[in-house]
Amino acid sequence: MKTIKAFSVHFPASARRSLYWGVLGLICSGLIAFFIANIYSIPLALIVFLVLGILLLTALTMHLNVLYQEPLVALASKLAPQSAGRALDIADQFAQIEQNLSLIAENLNARSREVSELAERLQSIFDATEEAIIAIRAPNELLAANMAAYRLFELPKSAVVPTAESFFFKAPPIIGIIETCLKEGHAFLDQFSMLKDNHELILTAKGRRFRVGDTDGVVIVINDITSLKKMELLKKNFVANVSHELRTPVQIIKGYAELLDGAEIDEECHSWARVIGHQAARMERIVADLLMLAKLEQDPASWIVKERFPLRSVLAEAVRTLRLQYVDSGAIELDCPQNLKVYANPGLIEQAAFNLMANAVQHSGSHEKILVSVSQEDHDVVLRVRDFGAGIAPKDLAHIFERFYRADRVRSSVSGSGISHSPPSGSSGLGLAIVKHIALAHGGTVRAESWAGEGSLFEFRFPNVTENAGAVDPSRELPSVPPASSEQAPTPNRDMSTEAP
Repeated sequence: MKTIKAFSVHFPASARRSLYWGVLGLICSGLIAFFIANIYSIPLALIVFLVLGILLLTALTMHLNVLYQEPLVALASKLAPQSAGRALDIADQFAQIEQNLSLIAENLNARSREVSELAERLQSIFDATEEAIIAIRAPNELLAANMAAYRLFELPKSAVVPTAESFFFKAPPIIGIIETCLKEGHAFLDQFSMLKDNHELILTAKGRRFRVGDTDGVVIVINDITSLKKMELLKKNFVANVSHELRTPVQIIKGYAELLDGAEIDEECHSWARVIGHQAARMERIVADLLMLAKLEQDPASWIVKERFPLRSVLAEAVRTLRLQYVDSGAIELDCPQNLKVYANPGLIEQAAFNLMANAVQHSGSHEKILVSVSQEDHDVVLRVRDFGAGIAPKDLAHIFERFYRADRVRSSVSGSGISHSPPSGSSGLGLAIVKHIALAHGGTVRAESWAGEGSLFEFRFPNVTENAGAVDPSRELPSVPPASSEQAPTPNRDMSTEAP
């Protein structure tokens, strides 16, 4: 049995009011006609009733026309501003509205297609990116993740959207990044490990906060640097092994060159022997610097022995060694408190001071002085070396602590006075890199400032901790790095134009 649905017509309030007024007008017209028929005649009453009905119908029609035409005119003017102010009847207005709505629908469809195509392109780029990218809505809703992220965390790209905790189950440190980003706006995790297929992965992650509607969200970018770390370790091991293997043949070459130079041969052969000895000594220093750098880069805390010693005596020995190697150097003014004692490795501190002063001598004229000062700032000891040479170009300043980096050759070979101060055997280009790693090994920092034509200032800072707070137990039977001796003067390991940050 079919059920009949109730059908009702809803009249707007304005139409109902017009209908009420029309019925009231007809009643009034009928009463007027009734009185006229009693006083005059029935035909006259009918004529009056008909005229009043026509007038009432005309008034109601005009009222309804105005009532419904005004919103249509307003709608038509909004959809087609060029038609505003023109007199159109309702049919024309409906036609104009229909035409404009069709154009709007076509534009919306075109925009929808463009948005869909753009979304597809962005998704393709998103999935093709090698970095894992994950978007999270606070507090832990997963908004989106690319294919690299699903592969990294070995999760299926299923319809069930996991939470952030379940997605990062293998990498809990990332949850901390999300919390930091929501509080501070950005975060960076330099390095962390994660197990995948029984292999350790080394990852870095960074995040940034963004708005998602009325709430905050976080986008996380994760890089897998495992292969880079392995290559870096292989490179360091290769350099260390090659340097170690080169040391013996270089020493043999140097020894035979010295024997030839002392033999009874003609002067030309003597000059050849001196050139061979000169270059062998340079190679020997490069090998020594490479071995020192490799040792500093690989767990220095396991072999560095620290002790408390007066810093001024160590710096004075570095100045004495420097003057033996650079006989034409200018005055070196040492300002260090007599009673200042530091807790560090004396050999490494002397090496760092020598490298900084040697660099200053190389880039200053013979008449220019070198200022070496030491101060105690809170719990840190700060060693500053100031030269008055040509200065360092801004483009080179950010790289001077990199190994083998060389700035402009003019600064590397000629001082402000035009006199070359390159050491007798040349520099290895590793001195500033060694200084940086000595600072890091002591929990400190090194930085440089420079002014064109006025010289440079290098600041070597390290904490002056006590024996109990030291990272290395001084009672352990580990050999410390011996201070530079006069027999083997440490070469100007750091050439500002040749050093790398």
